[in-house]
Amino acid sequence: MPISTTNHVRIIGGSLRSRKIAFPDAEGLRPTTDRIRETLFNWLQFDLQGKHCLDLFAGSGVLGIEALSRGAASCLFIEKNSTAANSIAKNLKLLGLDSGEVCCTDALRWFSSASNSSRKFDLIFVDPPFSSNSLQDFILALETQCLFSPNCKLYIESPIPPNEIGEMENWQQLKAKKAGKVHFSLWQFKT
Repeated sequence: MPISTTNHVRIIGGSLRSRKIAFPDAEGLRPTTDRIRETLFNWLQFDLQGKHCLDLFAGSGVLGIEALSRGAASCLFIEKNSTAANSIAKNLKLLGLDSGEVCCTDALRWFSSASNSSRKFDLIFVDPPFSSNSLQDFILALETQCLFSPNCKLYIESPIPPNEIGEMENWQQLKAKKAGKVHFSLWQFKT
């Protein structure tokens, strides 16, 4: 399926500010809105330079691309929809973002293959499809595989309020807001 030229999202800050990226029509794909991204990246403004990011359920890739635009050292994009994953790869190439890498696979499957990795992430974006009710499974998989550095920050976007996510005793909530039906929160791993 070719990428639709009608679907675009704008990068709101950093070296690529105002650039638009295209993304395909895909079931469940809903890029994080400008308003939410602006709030998120205001929260993170002093915590991005040189950080290694993981964008789970990357969709359009806008969260990871925004992080790279704002000085993150690298971003690994995990997206199971091949059309969306190919779109992210194409956008990374068009924008000259060599520090972005795309892996086309299911997030839980990726976790099992990453168990022997020494790679650690400083910032992790978790934005599963809203129809998914396995957010807790992904948090537990993150902890089990120990894929994060000390003081890692975790961004969660969900239809579920932060206090209803489930077992988060290893994480301290730093910020939380709601925009429409979207709850979004920032957490830090307790060291």
